[in-house]
Amino acid sequence: MQLRRIVMMVPALVLVVGGSGTAAADITAEPVRVATSSVTPAGSASASQVVRPRAAATGAASCEQVREQAAAAGQTSALCMKTAACSQVPRKVARAAAAGGGITWCDGQEWSAVHVTRTSICEDQVVDVTLTDTRTGIVLGEAWITVKQQVDTKNTDASFSEDFFARVQGASGGLAEGFALEVKADCVSACQQGPGPWTGPAPVSVLTEKEGTWQRNWTKNTLHDSLMLEYTLTATYADARGSYTWGVNQSAGWEVRCDNEVGALPGCVVPSFTPTLEIPAKYNEARQFIGMVQASMNSHPGWEGKGQPLHREANETVARKNREKVCDSSFTADASTPKPAQCDEFPFAKSRESGAQQEIPSGKVCQQYSVVSETIEGKQYLSVTWPGLKQGKMPPANALCARASMPKVQNEGVGGELGRKTKQWRLIGGDAYWVDAGNKP
Repeated sequence: MQLRRIVMMVPALVLVVGGSGTAAADITAEPVRVATSSVTPAGSASASQVVRPRAAATGAASCEQVREQAAAAGQTSALCMKTAACSQVPRKVARAAAAGGGITWCDGQEWSAVHVTRTSICEDQVVDVTLTDTRTGIVLGEAWITVKQQVDTKNTDASFSEDFFARVQGASGGLAEGFALEVKADCVSACQQGPGPWTGPAPVSVLTEKEGTWQRNWTKNTLHDSLMLEYTLTATYADARGSYTWGVNQSAGWEVRCDNEVGALPGCVVPSFTPTLEIPAKYNEARQFIGMVQASMNSHPGWEGKGQPLHREANETVARKNREKVCDSSFTADASTPKPAQCDEFPFAKSRESGAQQEIPSGKVCQQYSVVSETIEGKQYLSVTWPGLKQGKMPPANALCARASMPKVQNEGVGGELGRKTKQWRLIGGDAYWVDAGNKP
């Protein structure tokens, strides 16, 4: 994604410090170049998911610990760097940061959160830099750096890119005079990474913008690998040096997976994003069948907000046995189902939630449905029914599977849709996905 720029008027903040403490802010305004992309992004906020931090994520050293370490090393000042919540950033700095939108597709979304689609990772955050006197603990200056990142993968290419953007949004005290800024990234496991956005520590001050791109390649061409991304932003002022680190150790969202197991070409995706298989309306009866199963079965298989996702069964032999168990000799097509009729099962045979993998003895213990044809006033209608419907009885809620007498075009149509999405999303064995049959949580 090449950033194309336009010029907008956005307040730039310079906070002036007097004496040994921070005085009232003296705010000036200057024109700021705001990066705006005119290229359609690989992801979009409307289709994205947020990946929360790991429960066991290790925290960075506190600013007091950083000061103590610097004092022990004989330094007169210390730099502490940490991500800042919106509530911790001066209001005018926050407004200026928010005004610089259009750089990443997650602009305007939650700060300091990893947003993902199946082919993109995006995060916007503000990093707080605090300069302190190691002897007295007095704050000598503070700076706020807007950091924006967007990683874009391709599902038919083993290479992917990342755009990185940083702007010194505001500064006070000694840091208003300027400091040096450096960023480094690691891409671990079977990953080749090119040069970073800029070389070495670069001098920066208020309104300075640094940006560039990393190019990365998966170096294997067999099976699959998880490529872990980790970043360190380092600031230097006089004898003080501080760093802020983030990435896959804090959030699983910073993982790219590349494989050569799905489709004819290798490709890379973001595995923390769980896609949703939407059953097309043109397969109306199959859609109704799945929706009824999800609503009536205690486990609500594949229903987001109610149950658990399905998981791909990539072993064709296992998938065949799954189908043979659910659609065994106890199945008989309903005479009222438009011909040719087939046994349609849910959860799918190519999912690890198949009744066969729940160790059912036979498909006859599954919920039973039929698509039947009725003629009303000279017009033919299809409907989904089940034994006991006319008596007001529901299918058994504790069943582990369901099967239906289904028109071939409906059964194979949904199967084809699942196959196409499996390739598009590069679902390998065990990958999760939701199934949307029109039910609302």
